[in-house]
Amino acid sequence: MTSPRSASPQRLQQRSWRWTAFAALALAGTFGMAIGSSLDVGAVATDTRTQRSNVRSEQAKVAAKVNALESSQEQVMAALQAMEENVRGQQAVLSEARRQAEVSAAEAAQAERDAAQTTRDLDALRARVAKYAVKAYVEPPGEELMRRFEAASAQEDATRNAFLNMQSRSDSDVIDQLRSTKARLEEELARAQAAKSAAETHAAEAEGALQSLSVAQSQQQAYASQVRQRLDETLSDAAFLSRMDAELGRQIAAEAAALAKAVGGVPSSGSGSGSGSGSSNTTAPPSSGSGTTTTTPPSGNNPYPTPSLTTVNGITVASSVADRVRGLMNAAAADGINLSGYGYRDFNAQIALRRQNCGTTQYAIWEMPPDACSPPTARPG
Repeated sequence: MTSPRSASPQRLQQRSWRWTAFAALALAGTFGMAIGSSLDVGAVATDTRTQRSNVRSEQAKVAAKVNALESSQEQVMAALQAMEENVRGQQAVLSEARRQAEVSAAEAAQAERDAAQTTRDLDALRARVAKYAVKAYVEPPGEELMRRFEAASAQEDATRNAFLNMQSRSDSDVIDQLRSTKARLEEELARAQAAKSAAETHAAEAEGALQSLSVAQSQQQAYASQVRQRLDETLSDAAFLSRMDAELGRQIAAEAAALAKAVGGVPSSGSGSGSGSGSSNTTAPPSSGSGTTTTTPPSGNNPYPTPSLTTVNGITVASSVADRVRGLMNAAAADGINLSGYGYRDFNAQIALRRQNCGTTQYAIWEMPPDACSPPTARPG
């Protein structure tokens, strides 16, 4: 029968072999880990900002149907406001999508750096486990150590048990570190993959927002172009009516100023230099771009000859048709309908006013939007 003391070296040797087998299993488990683990990322739900943007887009589509030339001032102003809000909303969606894409890309980069460091930590632990396993296999406990564990007294037996327990805890700590490091690496790799997917999703959202913004801006510019045509007419009316009815002229001018302010921040499609300080001082209308040349206007203070004019009941017309206009108005008056009005605008006076308020270049005189002048001034024509 074997005594308890004589069995101690045998148990120690068995522990050595168990440690070798356990270490081998641990190494096999860690090396079999799938480094390229991925995380399925669900579709990103449409957030409140995007929903609001869709609503504004629909409102802008409705607003674009408002006739900028014939609708009331209030209707046109409301349409301009809806389109401005749509453009700003699309800009906000684009900005937020780009910000989120940048944040997700930064998170992915950080997760990849963390995973790289954890991989190095895991490699160090593997090497440590492998070293213990090899040492336990090729260098089993010697006879001298075995004899030390043959306790001759209760105190020596307690010392032996404490040493064995300490060694067991040390072995378990290494294995626990190996497992926790492996789990941390998996989490970091999953986090990096999720952040990459999020960055790609937000980048796609930004691309869509950019397209929506382009549509909104084109829609706004097209409508602003119609409003500027209305401004040309309104400002011309205000300039003439102010000489006949100062209060009415001021009212019309105030409405025109409100429209000019509303479209002032909208870029003019196909605008030229926009500067009033160019070197060209010609007052000839711009060419159509078809290759034909513009006839140089005659020199003098009035480059365009003024025809013979006659004013009939406040309406200035060419003298050649004055009698016929007077006859029509007299016939209407005989039927109880009194007609009066205006209709003639001095072309040279328009040019002089544009030079004063808009600039002296060909673009400034003929093409610059009326709201770009200070004060807003109708284009000649």
